[in-house]
Amino acid sequence: MKITAQMIADRCGVSRGTVDRVVNGRLGVAPEVQERIQRVIDETGYQTPAMRRQAQAVGVKKIGFVIPNWNNYYTVQMRKGIRAATRRMGDNRLAVVVEELKGRSNREYFECIARLEAQKIDGLVLNAANTLPMQEEVDRLTAAGVPVVTTNSDVPGSQRICHVGQDLNKSGRVAAGLMAPLLDGGSVLVVCGNREFTAHRLQVEGFLNRLRELLGSRVRTSVIECIERYDLAYDGVLDALRRDPALRGIYMANEPVPACMDAIERAQLSHPIHVICNDLTPWSREYLMARKVRFIIDQDFSGQARRSVELLYDLMFRDRRPKRELEYVRTSIISEELL
Repeated sequence: MKITAQMIADRCGVSRGTVDRVVNGRLGVAPEVQERIQRVIDETGYQTPAMRRQAQAVGVKKIGFVIPNWNNYYTVQMRKGIRAATRRMGDNRLAVVVEELKGRSNREYFECIARLEAQKIDGLVLNAANTLPMQEEVDRLTAAGVPVVTTNSDVPGSQRICHVGQDLNKSGRVAAGLMAPLLDGGSVLVVCGNREFTAHRLQVEGFLNRLRELLGSRVRTSVIECIERYDLAYDGVLDALRRDPALRGIYMANEPVPACMDAIERAQLSHPIHVICNDLTPWSREYLMARKVRFIIDQDFSGQARRSVELLYDLMFRDRRPKRELEYVRTSIISEELL
C-alpha cells in the first residue's frame, strides 16, 4: 500500500500542511508534534515524490552488517531486526549483506570488513571493541566513502556517523539501584564480557558508581571478565563464592548466566545469592520464573539492528544524515510478575 502525506496527517491528528513542513524542514511546528510526525514517517517509510525520484536515480545500494561472535540469542535478534528494517523500507534496491564473525580479534574483524568491501558495500553497521586499530579502520572506511553506524557497542573515538544502542551506563546504574537493598552488608561480584567493548565497560562503570553512591564504603565489589565464555564465567563465579563468604550479590553484565547458576549450585551455600542479569534471553527468563534471578535489565537488540539499517538507508537513498550522534533504545526492568 502506498503511504501518502494525508495518511501520515490522519494518523498523527494534524493537517497535511503540517506534515509537509516537517518533511521539508520548515519552521512553525511544535517540537513534540514534529517528533510524533517524524516517528510515524520513519515507521511507515513514507517518501515524498521528490524523495522517490531521488531514490530511483541512486540505484541499488548494499549495507554490510557485522555480527560478532557472542551467542545465538544475540545473533537471532540482530537478524530479526535486519529483516524488520528491510520489510519496513520495502525497497528492492536495498541489500543487507551479513557477516558473522567466528572470533573476536581485530584481525578477524578487518578480514570480515575486507570481504564486505569486496562486495562493494555502500555503508556498514558494526559492533566492535573500542580499540585504536578499530577507530582507525572506521576512519579509513569513512574516508573511502563508506559511512559507518555502530550498534550495541560504540567506537566513540572514530568518525562513525551515529551509534545506536542502549544507554549502558544507565543500565548499570539501574541494576545497582535494584541490587543495593538486597545486600544486607554483603559484597558484590560483577561478571562482564570484555571491557574493551564500550558496551561492557559502561555497564560496569554505571553499576559500580551507582552502588558507591548508594552504599559508600560499606560495600565491597570485585569484577571478573569472561569474554562471554561459559568456562571462564563458571570458574570465576565459583572461585569468588568460595573465597568470599560475605558475597551476597552477583551482577551478570554478560550472557553466560547458566554458568553463574551452575556455579552457585555447585557451591552449595547456606545463604541466598541475589543475581541480576542483562537481556531477556530464554535461559534468563527460565531462571527468573524459577526465582533464581531477581531482575533482568533488558535491551532491544532487534530494535538496534533495525534502526541502524534505517539510518544508513536514509543517508544513502534520501541524503538525510542522522540528527543525533547517539540514539538510545529503551531499557526495561523485568521481574517475575511481568512474565
